[in-house]
Amino acid sequence: MGGFTSLDDLLNEITTNGKFWRADWNKNTFGTTAHTAGLWYSLFRGGGNPPADTILGTGTNLAFQALTDATANATGIQHGGNVGDFKHILNASAFSAAATTMPAVFMLVDLLGFYPITSVTTTGAQSLNNTVTLPRYTDGAGVQAFITPSTVMGAATPTIALGYTNSAGTASRATPSSPALPTGNSAAAVTSIVYSGTGSGKYGPFVPLQAGDAGIRSVQSINLSVSYASGVLNLVLCKPLLTLPMTTIGVAAERDLVNQLPSLPKVYDGACLAWLMYAGAATPVNSAFFGHIDFGWG
Repeated sequence: MGGFTSLDDLLNEITTNGKFWRADWNKNTFGTTAHTAGLWYSLFRGGGNPPADTILGTGTNLAFQALTDATANATGIQHGGNVGDFKHILNASAFSAAATTMPAVFMLVDLLGFYPITSVTTTGAQSLNNTVTLPRYTDGAGVQAFITPSTVMGAATPTIALGYTNSAGTASRATPSSPALPTGNSAAAVTSIVYSGTGSGKYGPFVPLQAGDAGIRSVQSINLSVSYASGVLNLVLCKPLLTLPMTTIGVAAERDLVNQLPSLPKVYDGACLAWLMYAGAATPVNSAFFGHIDFGWG
């Protein structure tokens, strides 16, 4: 059972030994553009608690930047700091009372880092800089990639292909072109995942991997088939931790990760936790979502 030898040990650690942290969070959808039904979004830049990030889109073009819970201007959900033990998620909830926010799906991810891409007017393969490496999940097992703007994109619908090294250390892996490469949305909004939606070339939330690959260790190139007129993209690497489907306004979606399904997702010291959101309905700007996450370690 991960960092716990038994249920009795878990209860002893989080009660008698005080190895417990409750994070009460609230996040708003982005304050400029409404969410479109059928698209995925990142709530990392939404206001609330924690506040909006200001780090995506900054730094050296095409160079990987690692993220932790202590990175300046990166505002992940707090999880009790560095504990040196096996920390796990015990329970989680999410809900909203805002109109037309349901249905929705939330996915909690550990944001490992990102490549800012300011050169969106360039077509063809662009080489990425991996001087900085993954801060957690260093072998890439389970690591996924998504692409989101930090500045609204101009008009264009490019196909997007990555060249990457998989979690087995095999280089020269590529985004599969069948049934179709991911296709960016024209004038993609800040916080949207640019290739999400319905129809050919639409995926979500993650960039498809080559058959048999279990994750991404690093990305060597990104290829846009046509140029965007303007904007800034961010290629983000993350580790998915849990999913919360919500169906009804004002009713909390809950996960008991000890008894309901004893998966006990591990949270590493330094984790930068944030929510991805699938909008099942047209969601107005600044729609508020609330919830909590319980952490325990032993």
